[in-house]
Amino acid sequence: KIWYTNRRGENMFKVIETAGQDEPWWFFDDWEKMIVSTEEFSSLKEAKNSFQQHEARLAANYPEKRSKGASAIAFWDEKEQDYCVACECDVQIFHGLILVDENNQLVEEKGEERG
Repeated sequence: KIWYTNRRGENMFKVIETAGQDEPWWFFDDWEKMIVSTEEFSSLKEAKNSFQQHEARLAANYPEKRSKGASAIAFWDEKEQDYCVACECDVQIFHGLILVDENNQLVEEKGEERG
């Protein structure tokens, strides 16, 4: 596996939290507008630790959860919805968490598909 590197030649991983009408693994054209926070790490171990801390916090606040592999999770509460003007209806708000490399590709573990 080849990891992307930052300018100093180190590996770069990001833990990104999102909030919006789509689960975080869809990466639609405007997905970056949903970003709430981003943390960068040069070590996968540090990134995974941060990911797990954020996962525990979100799991404590939102009763519903769906995962895509080990590096993308959506949390939600069915009561938290927003009106979609284009759809003319209420849509679910998802709080997402993803672990990506420098090119915003989901970090793949052995045996997992990349999103």
